[in-house]
Amino acid sequence: MFRKTARTGALAAASCLAAVLPAGCSTAEQPAGAPVIANALKSDPLRSTGGVEQCLTAGVGISLGSGHNDMQGFHVPLRFTNTGSRPCTLQGAPGVSYVTGEGEEQIGLPAERGTGGPVVTLAPGETASAALFLSSAPRKTPACEQVRAGGLRVYPPDNTEPVFVEHGATTCAPPLDGPFLEVGPVRPGAGNTRT
Repeated sequence: MFRKTARTGALAAASCLAAVLPAGCSTAEQPAGAPVIANALKSDPLRSTGGVEQCLTAGVGISLGSGHNDMQGFHVPLRFTNTGSRPCTLQGAPGVSYVTGEGEEQIGLPAERGTGGPVVTLAPGETASAALFLSSAPRKTPACEQVRAGGLRVYPPDNTEPVFVEHGATTCAPPLDGPFLEVGPVRPGAGNTRT
């Protein structure tokens, strides 16, 4: 019986290890479904990108490009520009949430993030973008207690330091707290608007 339990435990641990990068594992300190920051990838800034370092928050300018509205909401490119003097890479979707203002509290749930995406190498001054969708549901939902957001808190992929991007928007206070944002992975080009 111990042998079967040990093997089952080893398989569960291996499954958890395989899942830790994209989704995380449940522990006593961290409940299932809680956001996980995978530090395993962050420990090697060169990763597998041919010796080009990962873009860090301090070396990236973040802004919103021109977008368009439809019946569902606002589609806009969230732009990442390499402000450093050396090439760097981005891969995956950024973390995005509404905030009341710079350095202030988050409003509602963070954006649903798309998965995958290519490794994007940015030369100095070059821009890539992630498609960002801001739902119009808070303005159309009668049960929504509307709250005015002063902007967005944006974490570049695989970074833990955010940037505030000013953008006035309407969202809902809890319990109708979304998510009212969706963001796709960073892709080449400055005008991506499809999540």
